[in-house]
Amino acid sequence: MLGKIIRNQKLNDKYYLLEIKCEEFVREAKVGQFIMINTRHHDYTSDPLLRRPLGIANIDGDKFTLVYMVVGKGTRLLSEWQKGSDISFSAPLGNTFTPVKEQRTALLAGGIGIAPIFWLAKTLKEAGCIVDLYYGGRTADDVVLIEELKEITDHLIVTTNDGSAGIKGMVTEPFIDNIESYDTVYACGPKPMLRAVSEIAVKNELPVEVSLDERMACGLGACLGCIIYVKEGDEVVQKRCCVEGPVFDGSKVVWDTVCK
Repeated sequence: MLGKIIRNQKLNDKYYLLEIKCEEFVREAKVGQFIMINTRHHDYTSDPLLRRPLGIANIDGDKFTLVYMVVGKGTRLLSEWQKGSDISFSAPLGNTFTPVKEQRTALLAGGIGIAPIFWLAKTLKEAGCIVDLYYGGRTADDVVLIEELKEITDHLIVTTNDGSAGIKGMVTEPFIDNIESYDTVYACGPKPMLRAVSEIAVKNELPVEVSLDERMACGLGACLGCIIYVKEGDEVVQKRCCVEGPVFDGSKVVWDTVCK
């Protein structure tokens, strides 16, 4: 697919917000999916060869939004794209979250995990849910779009490891304090966080969906580079994170194979 960049906004020294106009993409996209986006500026080069996977953070009219962190060459090149440029990307990929209606929901996001959680929060709010978002980062630079998040949540609880924003500590701590308030839990972020959230939810007999951020080369299930293991009945089976995921039932993920 091909779209036009509406803005590529620097949020801070680490994070960017990319907004792209593409009616075809918007018609197909569902909450929880991701895209593989081209980051190189010229088609006649092959560096970087592979596209980069990014979660869809929002849909608004004929535009969609991505939030990304600059961590290597691909995302650094992406940060240099200018407004008005045409950029190529895949169709929406992967499976989706399962939004509920009129429930009390807890959403947990760690760092760049806020991307798919943002759209999910908006979706749940529109479905009549109470939406509490627990948003954690290492420092204040890892928690972005705070004012926008306040508009689509009932309660926004921010935590940072160093205390530079919100509550000092892990994002799971205030979540545990309020665990009895919720009907359903969703999460996206670092794998140890997702494991902890899933274990807390299971202990309290709450359904939990997690969006896993695995390394992806093709995004189509061909390379088998993003395999994880999940429980199906008495068996443990392989799943491709890019096709059968990225969203999984957190109670069924074999976390010892994910958090290596």
